[in-house]
Amino acid sequence: MPSLISPVQRYDCASRIPDAVFDILRANAARANVILPHAEKVFHMQKFTGNFSNKQLWLVYPRPGTSAIQFVLSCTEGQIGKYPIFIVPTVPLLQLTPELLELSMKAFCDALLKEPGFRKQRVYSVFSVDVVAEAFAGAWERLTGINRIEEPYYDATFTMCSKDTLDLSPLKQPLADDLVLDMRLAVKGDVQDVALLCQEFADTSPPFLLSLDEASQEAELLIENCQVWVLEITTDGESEIASIVAVTRKSSSIAAITKVYTPEHWRRKIRCAERLVRRVCRELLKTHEQVVLYVGVGNPAERVYDRVGFQGLTEGSPVIDGVEHWLEIGFDQDKVDLGHW
Repeated sequence: MPSLISPVQRYDCASRIPDAVFDILRANAARANVILPHAEKVFHMQKFTGNFSNKQLWLVYPRPGTSAIQFVLSCTEGQIGKYPIFIVPTVPLLQLTPELLELSMKAFCDALLKEPGFRKQRVYSVFSVDVVAEAFAGAWERLTGINRIEEPYYDATFTMCSKDTLDLSPLKQPLADDLVLDMRLAVKGDVQDVALLCQEFADTSPPFLLSLDEASQEAELLIENCQVWVLEITTDGESEIASIVAVTRKSSSIAAITKVYTPEHWRRKIRCAERLVRRVCRELLKTHEQVVLYVGVGNPAERVYDRVGFQGLTEGSPVIDGVEHWLEIGFDQDKVDLGHW
């Protein structure tokens, strides 16, 4: 008879997460990018400042009866708001059998619902490898009665670029003589322009929309933390930011591009996004082994990232280890409290 004791381990303080958990996340640093950088950041804040937050929670699912970790779940919050439920499998995808997924995701859901003070409305979406996200969403529906939204918020390919795949070939498309490009980290004077582009980017990702005040807060944080690059175009003495690239999740070996946006009137002209993404990747790969990102399936940006050197994005391309299909599945918006990420 199976044990009635849940194998799930819980940690609401990052500085008390065992080394074994951090070790397994670092061993899967690319896939774990949605969890590891934030956990490390909170760990250092709590360890050195003593500032403990009750808004951070990590759950760990080991193989029952062993210490072999199979999944890590985070239910955490950043400076802008609450993140989705992130779940990282730490075993090969071929080992994610229906039985394992059913047992582990039900255990996670049970653990969340038993968490002191936890409100089921907190779970507004789940983001993970497709089979994991589907399994969690099904278990959550059954246990809470809160239905999933059939159309995923995000249907994405997880891809990566390394020094070996980065294409540094100069673009064949020449620039007009009156255009001057400057690709650089954003500075305080860029806040208003970056905020507008952050708001426009959010408008493409419903339901996670931003007011101008919220976008300004995001832009200020990105610039303060040196997390956003801009491509500035000067023509006839007038300058304008024509593209942004945000890099908000870094661990020792992995950096993630988390936001790329070019306003409509600069698209399909001088390949602003491609130029800036390539420049940012070149800088990041000086200190990191890989740059990772998610791109929507069928999004024209797939072609941009493919030209830069991100893997597995073209039809007929070989199967690349680590390139995976991820889903963000949302839940009935009338019954949850939306967050932001």
